[in-house]
Amino acid sequence: MLMIFVAGLISCSNDDDTAYPSLITEMAMAYSNGQGLLSRFVTDSGRDYRASNDIKGMDANETVRALISYVPDNDSQAKVYSAQVIPVLPDATDKEPVAHDPLGVESVWLGGGFINLHLLPKSQGQKQQWAFLRDSTCTNVLGGQNHHLSLYHLQGKDPMAYSRDVYLCVAIDSVASTWSAADSITFVVHSFNGPKTWNFGKLAP
Repeated sequence: MLMIFVAGLISCSNDDDTAYPSLITEMAMAYSNGQGLLSRFVTDSGRDYRASNDIKGMDANETVRALISYVPDNDSQAKVYSAQVIPVLPDATDKEPVAHDPLGVESVWLGGGFINLHLLPKSQGQKQQWAFLRDSTCTNVLGGQNHHLSLYHLQGKDPMAYSRDVYLCVAIDSVASTWSAADSITFVVHSFNGPKTWNFGKLAP
């Protein structure tokens, strides 16, 4: 099933109106408690923090991918200033026709078991469609499997008015159930300047 949403993602934030200190902003896995409050998060760099303040907006006992801005209180606790839920893209390989509508690309990187995308689509706040495609699989120079993926993007009826920041990710485990040290991924995004390609290796845990 394709992921369809307005180019502006759900977020939850602290109600404190005071000026923000120097924030750390990074991708993480966020976990809520039975009351739907963000209770802890684990960053892609491996730091595990308990949230020292109440952040609303999650379902009870939920785990989500998130872009979190925070300030550590100590090695195990942090004050969270914002937590933006990041959609994990579905596989739309069997959907026809294929859509590779162009968009701006800020960055694409591997972390936390995900291919993470910071995109800059043109939008007027209406719905666009997103997913990933399995284009092909072949043997790479190391003898492992190279999975060729691309971003499915359908602009739809959303006018190309202005650039919006959109964060998305692809779970590595949704591409293959097991990985060897020789396996790799090639990921393509069709930008306004033509296709852009990223290559990722060292996918085994």
